[in-house]
Amino acid sequence: MSDLDILNAAFTRIEQLNAFYDDAIPWAAIEAGFMYQGQKIHFASRANGIFKPSQIKHGALSIKTVVPRTGRINIYNDYQSSDDYYRYALQAGDVHRGPNRYLWQSKELGQPFIYFHGISPGFYTALWPCFIYEIKDLGSQHSYCNIYVGLNDPQNHLPPLVDGHYSIPTTFERRYAVRETRTRLHQSSFRQAVLTAYSNKCAMTGLPTTHLLDAAHIIPDADDRGEASIQNGIALSKLHHSAFDKYLIGIDGDLTIHISEEVMASSDGPLLELGIKDLHGKYLSIPEQEQLQPNRDFLTARFEAFLREN
Repeated sequence: MSDLDILNAAFTRIEQLNAFYDDAIPWAAIEAGFMYQGQKIHFASRANGIFKPSQIKHGALSIKTVVPRTGRINIYNDYQSSDDYYRYALQAGDVHRGPNRYLWQSKELGQPFIYFHGISPGFYTALWPCFIYEIKDLGSQHSYCNIYVGLNDPQNHLPPLVDGHYSIPTTFERRYAVRETRTRLHQSSFRQAVLTAYSNKCAMTGLPTTHLLDAAHIIPDADDRGEASIQNGIALSKLHHSAFDKYLIGIDGDLTIHISEEVMASSDGPLLELGIKDLHGKYLSIPEQEQLQPNRDFLTARFEAFLREN
């Protein structure tokens, strides 16, 4: 069992988890690890941010950034140091000993690993393959490393191995991959924050199936006013999110749901009748905490757009 084989198996499994959990992997799924050649291999450690399973000889398999359980969800904290890198703090103490030594080994080998980036308490988006560009030795308390993300190829999870070292992404690839992963983190954090605020239920129907829910922007993301805040989001089923985006459903500033005349005039089975048309005139279910409720000015502006479209 080589390090190369384990890394490839880990990347394959984490890709499956990321897809299944929509970029918001619960800690329980990460902690469960994965099976390879009859052995259970752990992805990460609850106690340490830098992790190397016993089956790997050199380098880290993963690092993680945790969002503390403070009750407040920060959807902007990307731990980014520049356009090209993520910054990751080394464990306090000797920079070259303990779990920190695995980062030095990964840098020396150019070996890729997984970055479990916390997006809300207990949930992570996995970024891979990640590489260490440099380690800044600033003493026992302030040392850090700059991490960049390579392009993830579904057909080949690992970059080429040449003379015992992995192929390093080009500057262009690095910038593109980091930009793409930051977009993913931004979207994942927004979705997780909004769904948490709405107790993982559709605000129109009460549907409690997380995999069928989206975080819909009230003011579209592309709009200059379309901030990624909980107050600009509503938890909706994928069907109602699509209808909301296409102005087939509107919500006024008083939280009343309106269905377009086009839809109301249609007749096409129980899903349309009960799932959409029956919502006309009903009220949106919103969080009890005022700071988590939708911005009424945003709703009014979006409802004016709904009226113009209809």
